[in-house]
Amino acid sequence: MITLWRGNANAWECDELGHLNVRFYLAKAWEAVEALSETLGMRAAFQPGATATLIAREIDIRFLAEVRPGAPLAIHGVITGFDEASLTAVLVVEHAALARTAATLRLRLDHADPLTARPFPWSARTRAQIETLIGDPPAESAPRSLSKTAPVSDVSLARADALGLQEIGRGRINPQDADRFGRMRPEFLLGKASGSVVHLNGGFPEQWEAYRTGAALDVASALLEARLVMRHWPVAGEGYVIRSGLAGANRNVRHLVHWVCDPVSGAALWSMEGVGALLDLETRRLRPVEPDALESLQAKAVSGLAV
Repeated sequence: MITLWRGNANAWECDELGHLNVRFYLAKAWEAVEALSETLGMRAAFQPGATATLIAREIDIRFLAEVRPGAPLAIHGVITGFDEASLTAVLVVEHAALARTAATLRLRLDHADPLTARPFPWSARTRAQIETLIGDPPAESAPRSLSKTAPVSDVSLARADALGLQEIGRGRINPQDADRFGRMRPEFLLGKASGSVVHLNGGFPEQWEAYRTGAALDVASALLEARLVMRHWPVAGEGYVIRSGLAGANRNVRHLVHWVCDPVSGAALWSMEGVGALLDLETRRLRPVEPDALESLQAKAVSGLAV
């Protein structure tokens, strides 16, 4: 693996739970992707006037260890495969001082036109450089609880209505959310969802009840894994609406699915599967669900809901 990024977890990137917010793992990882493009000889891939760039189509993330404010971090990467116009890269976010993995990301990246986002073949020179970076991914980067089926094809507001999915978020793609080409930056795939998931009161009722009653928050939702599927990259000025549901639960984890759609056309923008758990805010350990609460959770699961 090659080193693609070094830095730290800034205090302003950490959330109310006292650790690095999930959005910023992806923000730092995307800097690593840009560095990877330079390694491939695509030095101007993310600069004005670029003739080719890398665009994410699917991302899997595993969160393996908490990152607290100020922690020194490094990101290393390897290419695990490629075809005519795309590659798969695995990134490892490392606790640099502890030599311990904080998170892993598996990204399918298209070699694409910066303006149209349409994929096109690698040049012979870039293919040759890709081949020098091929390697095996670390075992810990393999998804553990995420679904492995192909993404569903019927994501839309109309289908969300039919399934009774709850609206948990609604907003805009702001100018500061966009990249150099006007498209939403990848970090907001997670950021828009994580900023709204507290509204999914059937997914983490313990957290919702604390906010409803004003009780002290002793547990909170923690994301363990996520699968992100891009369907259409929105641009600055466009809106989005998030429709979500609980896809399943067991004693240890809950599977949430979020469909993010255009509020006007109802068409899919991106979808996300999240595997979450209860984090005990005192012990900083995951807390299992009590049997009665689990039965109630499972009763709320939406049959057939998938990413």
